[in-house]
Amino acid sequence: MPESRCLQGIWSSPWIFIFAASGSAVGLGNIWKFPYVLGQNGGGAFLLVYCLCLLLVGLPVLVAEVALGRTVRSNPVDTVNDLSERRIVHKAWVIVPWLAGITGFLILTFYSVIAGWSIGYLERAISGDFQQITQAGAIAMFKGLLANPSEMLLWHSVFMALVVLTVGQSVTRGLSALVRILLPALVISLLGLSAYSMTVGDMSKTLEFMFGWSWQDITFDVVLAAVGMALFSLSVGMGAMFAYGAYMSKRMSITRACGIVVGVDLLVAILAGLLIFPLVFSFQIDVEAGPSLTFVSLPIIFGGLPGGQFFASVFFALLVIAALTSAISMLELFVAWLHEKFYIARLKAALLMGIAVWFIGIAVLLSFNHWDSKILFGLNFFELLDELTSLILLPVVAILLSILVAWFIPRTMLQNEMITKQISHFEWWYGTLKYISIPAMMVITVAGWIGV
Repeated sequence: MPESRCLQGIWSSPWIFIFAASGSAVGLGNIWKFPYVLGQNGGGAFLLVYCLCLLLVGLPVLVAEVALGRTVRSNPVDTVNDLSERRIVHKAWVIVPWLAGITGFLILTFYSVIAGWSIGYLERAISGDFQQITQAGAIAMFKGLLANPSEMLLWHSVFMALVVLTVGQSVTRGLSALVRILLPALVISLLGLSAYSMTVGDMSKTLEFMFGWSWQDITFDVVLAAVGMALFSLSVGMGAMFAYGAYMSKRMSITRACGIVVGVDLLVAILAGLLIFPLVFSFQIDVEAGPSLTFVSLPIIFGGLPGGQFFASVFFALLVIAALTSAISMLELFVAWLHEKFYIARLKAALLMGIAVWFIGIAVLLSFNHWDSKILFGLNFFELLDELTSLILLPVVAILLSILVAWFIPRTMLQNEMITKQISHFEWWYGTLKYISIPAMMVITVAGWIGV
């Protein structure tokens, strides 16, 4: 297919794709979620299993999603329709991109609310509200934010406005321009903050906790958490990489580019751990504090450090940047589809989808206060969306997409896509996806459902 086939444009260089895909992968999952999941699952044992899951599950599925997106060079829905019209796959497979888009859309409805918390805490950090704050004060601050729907609505609205304005631009003027600035700034700032943290915090205990392990620490629960974290952190199963693959030049090696993306994703996650845990151990904070680690424990730590106001401001600014680079990819699938299918201007399409996300997000933020009642299976609205997407939709879409590529797309078509210039690399990817990634995801997903 000619490069001009894609109405959205083509990444101007391989590095822009890598920046965009890495920006999609690097988000709240790496900086907010990864440290507390690492803390809850024993440290080094989880990190070891997580690295293996990235290599044997995350990378093969990521390559499959990008490769499928590049086969027709169109939005994901029309890509599968095109393959169906050419009698390559059955038309029923169109359910995969639709489920991927719905998954990303639903995740964004609560992701934007949590990203809004980051903006709220950035404002507090700049204002110096963390100075000498006590544990009781930090808990009261976080609870006060959750109990204030007006403030959460403000930050939720600000964040969604940033997402819509970015996605509403063309690929070259919007996504490319943003990621080529924000992603390097994020990584460089994380390096600086991590170096500072290891200097003033307990570095030896951190290194022992993050990189020390024993065989008895590797349990099924650790494996289950690591596979889920690998899929979530790489943004596979949401259609983002599917759409980004459509903007990828035919001259790029998919496996090489995706390998770099996985490497950047892992680097940011490790840097986040090296930033947070030296301070946590130094201040004797519980490493298993869970989701509150960022929004309760870190304000206490920053409040007691020299220059804490500055470093807290930088950290929460990084959190906002990471959230933004991921969120724009969650909206991209349906924006691209509306633009190509109905010739709706990208900005108008982004605005329509953004308003829909914004409205559902209101119900999400209200579930932390006025609408906190359990509506189904003992879960409130936020918890229901979180469980539905993380336990059902994400793994199901990742499995279906992998099966589609590995078992139904002709092998010659995949090789012609120049997934890799080395045939041995292609064989490794193809065999791993078929015989390791798909079975592993199926076993882990079913085990998670039945509560093994």
